[in-house]
Amino acid sequence: MSGVTSAREVARRLGISHTAMQKAERAGRIAREPNGAWDIEKVRAGLATKVTPAPRKPYGPRAKQPPWARAAHHVGELASDIRGPARGIHAELERARQALERAARQMAALYPEILRLERACDAAIAAQEHGSE
Repeated sequence: MSGVTSAREVARRLGISHTAMQKAERAGRIAREPNGAWDIEKVRAGLATKVTPAPRKPYGPRAKQPPWARAAHHVGELASDIRGPARGIHAELERARQALERAARQMAALYPEILRLERACDAAIAAQEHGSE
């Protein structure tokens, strides 16, 4: 059979992808003729030979708990290992977080009152402007 120079054309005729042709050529399972063309019968025979893949290493046993949960039990140990002024930083940060939460709750409680006062102020300004006309 006459040789075809296009790898894509050979792949189309054989019903495979051109990337499969490229991979097989790189693996040495198929080769071009000396004139650069493809002999379809030789390519078909070369593709029929299967290369046995290297055996994979089996996966290890699954963890009993997710990685983030495994790391969490070390936090208590780390806090006890810290020496010096940095040791109290966790408690200080916790106090700051609680203070921020208290401030946010106070602001949320005052927000309706702030809106009422703003509306009253706007109404007073509008009445004053209306009266001066």
